[in-house]
Amino acid sequence: MQVKEQLIKYTHHGDVRIYMIGDEHCGTQHHHASLLKKTIDKIKNDPTAYWVGMGDKCEFITPSDPRWDSGGISDWLHPDNISYDEINYYCDTFTPIKDKCIGLIEGNHEDSIHKHDHIDVQRNICKALGVDNLSYSSFIRFQFRRGRSSERRALTGFFTHGAGCAITSGAKLTRLQRLMDSFDADMVAQGHVHDLLIYEKPYMTLDNSGHIKQKVRIGALTGCYFRTYTQGVPSSYGEKKNYPPVTLGSIVYIYNPSTGLLRAEKV
Repeated sequence: MQVKEQLIKYTHHGDVRIYMIGDEHCGTQHHHASLLKKTIDKIKNDPTAYWVGMGDKCEFITPSDPRWDSGGISDWLHPDNISYDEINYYCDTFTPIKDKCIGLIEGNHEDSIHKHDHIDVQRNICKALGVDNLSYSSFIRFQFRRGRSSERRALTGFFTHGAGCAITSGAKLTRLQRLMDSFDADMVAQGHVHDLLIYEKPYMTLDNSGHIKQKVRIGALTGCYFRTYTQGVPSSYGEKKNYPPVTLGSIVYIYNPSTGLLRAEKV
């Protein structure tokens, strides 16, 4: 687990946006490249936008892996050079917004190829993009400072790729709620289960003046860019197991440092 302090300077009274982008699964024909590009363009064109990578950036499945399916890989992949091709593709895709990246979480697909093929794709991608390696899970303390003022507001985020094979909406929500109960953070986000979900949990606390105040903890399942069902290509593992289709896209946390209001939306 990693811990990071992130200072965000702002000069306006509006919102700051923190996008959670994960489970892209680049390298498979089920990857929705055009939708991912739309998300990247939003971040690129928004001066108040930042992002965190939530893991499973690419498939990272090689012919030695029992999950290998030669019919499902993208046309630009060479079977003898998979990790190299996918690393380059991911870095080329995200280079336009690398300067807005807070860091990258490692996913189980990165972990799997590291264990079985001894290729540390997580480290190589972070190094190539010049961004922080946030490991499999990370606490991030965000400090928001306006202009040259010494006044700051702070938020805490706990972000993890996640684990398990929850399929139903109820099971996915339960997994998210357990994270929110276990980690003290304003923002709790998990990937892995290929779904978009936002859950708000209000709680009571004391402010610095000793007054009772209601705050909200916002949990999110951060979505994916992997289509469970894709016409005209070999079936995905999700289709073979009759997994339900999911909503594609990402989650964005929206915070107004002037008012202290935090919310989340689907992208």
